[in-house]
Amino acid sequence: MRLDNIIFHSGMASTIPAARQLVNHRHILVNDRIVDVPSYRCKPKDIITVRNRPTSYNGLRSGINESSRGDEIPDHLTFSLLEGNRPKGLVNRIANRESIDLNINELLVVEYYSRKA
Repeated sequence: MRLDNIIFHSGMASTIPAARQLVNHRHILVNDRIVDVPSYRCKPKDIITVRNRPTSYNGLRSGINESSRGDEIPDHLTFSLLEGNRPKGLVNRIANRESIDLNINELLVVEYYSRKA
């Protein structure tokens, strides 16, 4: 639910470090307010857009388009294009285990940390 991770997974940035840089350089708006903290925790119904400045579009992933990203976006996010090809992301709900594509065995993690105690 971190802002930089949501920007990356919605397709606005090609990598997480690129998404962090967009946020740090104040190019990202959350609910029409500038947020410059990459670790900002997004909540359901948050709307993420790019500032309406020419320099804000330089760091964006080239060729953003709804049809090419539609099947890669997790189901807890929605991505669309506003007028003038401004990207807009919406956090539908809190991410659950099924929407995160990681193969993790929680029992192994618990077992590892129980040995440390």
